[in-house]
Amino acid sequence: MMNLNTNKKTILVFILIAITALAIYGLNYVMSATKINVKSLDAVIDIDESGDMLVTERWGVRFPNGGSVTFRDIGYGKYDPNNPLYQNAQNTASFDEDSVAVKVYDKDKQELSAGSYRVGYSFRNDRDERGNRIIPPKTNMETIFIHVYDGMQSEMTFEYKYKINGAVTLYQDIAELNWKLFEYFPSKISRSTVIVTTPTGVVNAWGHGLSRGVVHLEDKSVRFEMKNIKKDELLEFRILMDPDDFSVADKNYLPVNMRESIVDYETKLAVETNRRITVAQAIFYGTFAMNIIMVLFMIMAYVKYDKEHEPQFVGKYYRELPADYTPAEMSYLYYFRKINDEDVTATLLDLIRRKYLMLDTTGERVSAKKPDFKIALNPEQKAMEKLLPHERHVIDWFIKTCGNGTEVSFKEIEKYPKASYDNAQRFSKMSKTFVRLAKDAGKKRDFFETGLAKQKQKLYVVLLIPAAYLLISFMVAVTFNLSITFTIISSFAAMIIYGAYVARIDRRSVKGNEDYAKWKAFRQFMLDFGRMKDYPMPGVVIWEHYLVYATSLKIADQVMKQLKVKLAPEQLDVQSATFMHLGYHYRGFHLGYVLGRINNSLLTARTNMNTTIASHYSQKVGAFTRGGGFGRGGGFGGGRSFGGGGGGFRAR
Repeated sequence: MMNLNTNKKTILVFILIAITALAIYGLNYVMSATKINVKSLDAVIDIDESGDMLVTERWGVRFPNGGSVTFRDIGYGKYDPNNPLYQNAQNTASFDEDSVAVKVYDKDKQELSAGSYRVGYSFRNDRDERGNRIIPPKTNMETIFIHVYDGMQSEMTFEYKYKINGAVTLYQDIAELNWKLFEYFPSKISRSTVIVTTPTGVVNAWGHGLSRGVVHLEDKSVRFEMKNIKKDELLEFRILMDPDDFSVADKNYLPVNMRESIVDYETKLAVETNRRITVAQAIFYGTFAMNIIMVLFMIMAYVKYDKEHEPQFVGKYYRELPADYTPAEMSYLYYFRKINDEDVTATLLDLIRRKYLMLDTTGERVSAKKPDFKIALNPEQKAMEKLLPHERHVIDWFIKTCGNGTEVSFKEIEKYPKASYDNAQRFSKMSKTFVRLAKDAGKKRDFFETGLAKQKQKLYVVLLIPAAYLLISFMVAVTFNLSITFTIISSFAAMIIYGAYVARIDRRSVKGNEDYAKWKAFRQFMLDFGRMKDYPMPGVVIWEHYLVYATSLKIADQVMKQLKVKLAPEQLDVQSATFMHLGYHYRGFHLGYVLGRINNSLLTARTNMNTTIASHYSQKVGAFTRGGGFGRGGGFGGGRSFGGGGGGFRAR
């Protein structure tokens, strides 16, 4: 039979996993939600027979925090010193300054009027909104500046048309467009489609610089489709075309054969990419395997060290007290090493029931709405040394600290922590001491299994699995230039979750769980006895004993309601009764009268304690504040083709 505490631990593991996943998602969402990000980028590139390309771009951009300015940097240089293939310094391209056109659209896709924004160009020596010259960040680049006077709406669309002359290079056996459309932008690009049309047949095409993308190859066009382009990625593509229909300028014609060299280079890149993909997939799926292994070890740890022992008692009801230890000790067992506020009330009631303390009602009217009962030491009770430390502490707490040493009234208990900050601090300390002493008493009962701390040391060795896997993955990732963010997050999450679980492993001993099963059945019996026709009702003295434990089990009110029906008033007014019969004499028949008065007084005292302490510190903080403060189609390939172009999108 699995107990409540074990269920909570199992739930805790899933909660930790969910919290980790939600935290990662939430952090990513918050970070992306507060940054300027590109929702979409659609581009159409038309290549003519002269090897020039006319580009039309539409950037859909979100502005969560406003802004009013954007920059589109457009690179046109063709010579890349990192390109391992043949290059000629004279093989250049140029930006056609006469072909530029810009349009701006609002969030409803309506074009803004010309007077609501200003466009500036670096090649015209224009200035930005701050009066500074518009200067491109690199050579062989031009910048288009846009300033929307009333500020950006939450979402805007910017359309750029421009022409790059001489973008295509013509060799003897092939024509090539090797180009970077962009290489930087504010945040990720959610979606992008780029269509390139050619005047002649397309021989082959490759995409580079992206982790996710698809290349669709048709007769005279190539379509690149991409999603979730990361901030550190770029869009680079190489297209090989039939050279027969091109009549490019002399400077862009290179009298060499390059088709075989280009295809070989791209083939090697494809082989390298496939190897990287294989390694990346191995790490990715290995991460799942590592997590499964960690879950298996958690299950093994649960079965061997955390799962509660099977009790011999399996009945639904237990009709007598399972044991004779104090209510606070029972609570320590039942609530898994925890002591509750109800245990203070239960301990007071138990001391009254056992006649170490007496309830004094002298002088109070029968009709009093809130009689100020007194709790007094029983002068006839001499065996105080038989009490456990936490029981003697309750007497010291209320009788000797809040009272005069021999007695204390309910109102005196309520007023004591309200009188001064020192009293409130002393009351708080006494409360914490009760918890500590009650737990000490519970520990001596051997309710919980011993030796688990030593076993946990062995379980912690399993943490080496995700740690070693993370180290190996990191070394492999460095070798193959891979991103292993998922593996890093998963490994740390596995270590944190497993380590937290092992740290919380605890279970009751065989005897402790046997007692727990009986107390659980006894609690159910007290909840259901009112519906039992065959149950002979014991006397009020027995029920006073039961109610002490019902208080710690947090069901005293439900039990009282049933007793009110089951017990006649004359059965309560007996000489041996200590607290239940008093309800018959005050404002109607209410069995829980004394219990309610004690609960209300202790609750009021705790409230007064917290209020007094909070008021004290608020005055301290106020004084400090006043004093001052602290200032052919397929997927995208890996590697680079080191094409021309470049640039990107900026905003502020």
